[in-house]
Amino acid sequence: MRLPRFKLEKVLVLTGRDAVKISVYSIIVAFIIFSIFLLWEGANPISAYKEIFSFAFDPQLGLAPTIHRSMFLLFVTLAFIIPLRAGLWNIGMQGQLYLGTVGAFAVAYAWGGLPSGALIPLMLIAAGLFGAGYGALAGFLKGKLGVNEIVTTIMLNIIAFWLIHFLISGPWAGMGEFRSRPLPDSAIAPTIWKFPFTLFVVLAISVILYFLLTRSNIGYQIRSFGSSPSAARHVGMSPLKISVLVMAVGGAIAGLSAYHMWAGNPTYHLIPQPGAYGAIGEFTFWGILVGLVCLLNPLAAIPMSIFVGSLKEGGGVLMRRLGLPMGLDSLFLGILFLTFVTFQFFYRYRIARVRKKG
Repeated sequence: MRLPRFKLEKVLVLTGRDAVKISVYSIIVAFIIFSIFLLWEGANPISAYKEIFSFAFDPQLGLAPTIHRSMFLLFVTLAFIIPLRAGLWNIGMQGQLYLGTVGAFAVAYAWGGLPSGALIPLMLIAAGLFGAGYGALAGFLKGKLGVNEIVTTIMLNIIAFWLIHFLISGPWAGMGEFRSRPLPDSAIAPTIWKFPFTLFVVLAISVILYFLLTRSNIGYQIRSFGSSPSAARHVGMSPLKISVLVMAVGGAIAGLSAYHMWAGNPTYHLIPQPGAYGAIGEFTFWGILVGLVCLLNPLAAIPMSIFVGSLKEGGGVLMRRLGLPMGLDSLFLGILFLTFVTFQFFYRYRIARVRKKG
């Protein structure tokens, strides 16, 4: 007796409704699995979730840092999404953040006497250009020489980290050990409804990128190159131009996140010690998770960034108020990523029986 044989068949078209289902189901299942861990630690899951989100969105407690952190996450998520739509993995948001920091602070220290209306635009331009240049370098090496962009961007991250370290311990050193001089008052981000104006900048970028990717000719080229590089080359698309373009745009957005982080958060207004700016840089990697869970949709990245940002900000109360181990918020996000990968696999592939020939 011969047992039936099966194979995996890839679903070629994933609809927008399927994408929403994948994200929603992933979040629901992640909550269920994480609840088991909370019960294991002796905590009531409902109480724990209430503590997390009530703190994160309380106007008197966590709302401002939640929104600031979420919008920073949105910046780096968009910096990841654009290259991946062309098939390139931008793992260099950390280094691009650091280079954006160098550009913004160099302008602030050189022309700190300028009024805000002139200084802040110059800082944003410099942050964007420095980040774009760092991203474009990886794009050029990929498009011209075929160098793996993941390896390149990781190496560039390390170089940028030590560049910041050199600056804050030397030319830009402040009064404290291994931290920069404070930004001049004219460089601080103005607020709108108690939030830095960069919140509205990144929301506008999300909308622009959505229409750029879905309604423009260049967006069509980016998506086509990401779907089938060989077919794109056949119709005359340049791998070098597209690689440099998407990595430069991603780098520019990550560079702008530097101004949002350091000039928009009252906690900083300077470059902190290496452990602190390194931790902020490592937080950029959560943009990969958000970008993948929202299936590279710039608009869907907005609520997903707020959701993840609230978990990261409110997750601290699990330790402070409930006495739970540190790092459970990261555990939840790890579970979310695994559930997303699982659901996406079963949506993209179906099991089919192999029929006998003849």
